[in-house]
Amino acid sequence: MSTSPIPLIDLAAFSSAGESERARVVAGVREALEQVGFLTITGHGVDQSLIDRVTEASLAFFDRPDAEKTRFCPTKPGSRGYNAMRGRTVGIAQNSGFLRSLQESFAVGRPVVPDDPYFFTKEAGHSFADNIWPDSPANFAGVMTEYYNAMDRVYRAIMRLFAVALDLPEGYFDKTIDKHGSLLRLTHYPSLDSEPLPGEFRSGAHTDGGALTILHIDDTPDALQVKLRSGEWIFVNRIPGAFIINVGDMLMRWSNDKWLSNWHQVVNPPIVNGRSDRRLSLVYFCATNYDTVVECLPNCSGPGNPPRYPPIVSGKYAAERFNLRYGIAEPAAKQDRGQPRAG
Repeated sequence: MSTSPIPLIDLAAFSSAGESERARVVAGVREALEQVGFLTITGHGVDQSLIDRVTEASLAFFDRPDAEKTRFCPTKPGSRGYNAMRGRTVGIAQNSGFLRSLQESFAVGRPVVPDDPYFFTKEAGHSFADNIWPDSPANFAGVMTEYYNAMDRVYRAIMRLFAVALDLPEGYFDKTIDKHGSLLRLTHYPSLDSEPLPGEFRSGAHTDGGALTILHIDDTPDALQVKLRSGEWIFVNRIPGAFIINVGDMLMRWSNDKWLSNWHQVVNPPIVNGRSDRRLSLVYFCATNYDTVVECLPNCSGPGNPPRYPPIVSGKYAAERFNLRYGIAEPAAKQDRGQPRAG
């Protein structure tokens, strides 16, 4: 096992630098997303103090007793809120032998849904389901709303960069993401006091299903791994002030497999002096508008490289893949630790 850096891209340089620097940024993005599907970005404009407040509020919630946290579990399909330890199985679509994941999480959707029929049609599915806000910490809803909106701005900026990297007009994706239903998932990997069972992982090997993911990780070393085309797994550790970006399956399909939606996992930590370190990740899963038609992008096919996938509507694509990718378990009291469930 070796450690190898994922390319570092300055998002601000794309927006404000001269033509030669801008071209260098675009070339770096192309190479990264064709070869490994991951990059890290700085210059994103998100203040560290906001990230610190989100981290503090997240940990304050996860440190509450289980009986209190489960009061904020969803009560109807698609609702946001708390998902208990071993409440889902990340990677079960790729490996049915995975046991339920050694994580708990809290999901936050679009904080304010406009009073527009677009957001309430049957086709919208659960994209704009109600949020569930805990009663403590007191600033939870406010700080998560602020962070969600910051991620929305970063998402839009990244997609403008990606458009240029795909030889498209800079605003090509603007109208495909202006009414999106992206999801923020606060993911907590609690400390462990015993070795996991075979098949138990913090996050099993998987690819993400959406357009792209914006990830903030903490300082816990050697946890997130990415698989290279060579088959080697490398660790991706935190760079202060940077987010990790990875392509999802939808964007890979959109680009006719030009860009790689790559395998990644969160490995189990070593147990030292009877305990392991805990870990917190802030994961923003970027979705497109549910009525976006995902079909081979211009410049991504040609002689000898025809479109590999038929067109599909984004919302239908997402709905088909959601339950396949994340096994949703029964409430904690009904879980059988040894048997994962799909959907």
